[in-house]
Amino acid sequence: MISLEAYRQNFLTLARDFFDELLSEDKALFRDTLFLSFLGARICYASSRPLNLFAEERFRQKEEFLAFLSRLKRSGHASVFAHSPLVVNTSFPEEKAARLAQVLYKAWWSPKDNALCLNLRHFAEVYDDETFMAIVEASYEASQKWQNFKFFHVKFPEGKATLCAKGALSELLEKGLPEPQGIKAEPEVFVIDVAPKETAPFGWLAVVVEGFSRLFSHQYVRHTWLNFNQRSHRYTQVDQFVFPPSFDEEANNLYESQIEKGLELYQGLVSRGIKKEDARFVTPQGSATTVLATGPYFVWEDFVEKRIHPKAQWEIRRLAEALALVFRELNP
Repeated sequence: MISLEAYRQNFLTLARDFFDELLSEDKALFRDTLFLSFLGARICYASSRPLNLFAEERFRQKEEFLAFLSRLKRSGHASVFAHSPLVVNTSFPEEKAARLAQVLYKAWWSPKDNALCLNLRHFAEVYDDETFMAIVEASYEASQKWQNFKFFHVKFPEGKATLCAKGALSELLEKGLPEPQGIKAEPEVFVIDVAPKETAPFGWLAVVVEGFSRLFSHQYVRHTWLNFNQRSHRYTQVDQFVFPPSFDEEANNLYESQIEKGLELYQGLVSRGIKKEDARFVTPQGSATTVLATGPYFVWEDFVEKRIHPKAQWEIRRLAEALALVFRELNP
């Protein structure tokens, strides 16, 4: 029976020599994708809309940014760094590449293109804090292109996926997004096409869903080839809820009444000193959440194929329809 330590040592031996070669040429390997690790980490603890988080001082100020990611590394939260991809085109033997892809968690190998898709998590797990933060600092200082990536904003008027905006990500960030009001959540999807040239042949999409329910997210995270981070109601307030389209006026009124009772009890428990993670037990299951998920194109295409089916639950089917719409925009 293989031991965890034996597996880890095999992983370190294979990966470190290869990573050292990459870093000898350029430490700023994640200059175009580092922003996604920040987003993945902050989305867990923030009540504000995800794309508004880039206006925070901890993102805009170098020292605060580095300190934030350093805390994540030291606390062992390496999984958040998986959102930041790196594609390496190299001529090393196919056998070695295949072995690396086996050992590295969620690494992708294309023999045809002699390309290996890595992510920042791999480096976080191989290197000590000092070396890892040198990579992060160099990448932060060299960061430029990410604000020019394409974004697509999809809404669902009358339940139909509709593209309501697209353009450079910088345009969206400059305007900012209004924070939601009231208890009724409105579903929206933001898709960012990440460094399409640099991440070829794999491609990489960052998908932010807002106003979807936790019932939806239980299904969503089953697509384990993707990388996920989700707004945590251990740290943020339960504040909005998803209303199923099948509810008529009477059902909506009954549901809203139940929400108000649950929220009143929830807020009362919190005011008595009960932790949010326990107080949320009294709220309905339809509480709204926000999720960031990232992965290569072919993984998203697999998601669409599986979830666009008419028998899929309506929320996750809506997301599949939104992504199908985005793929049509990317491949006219």
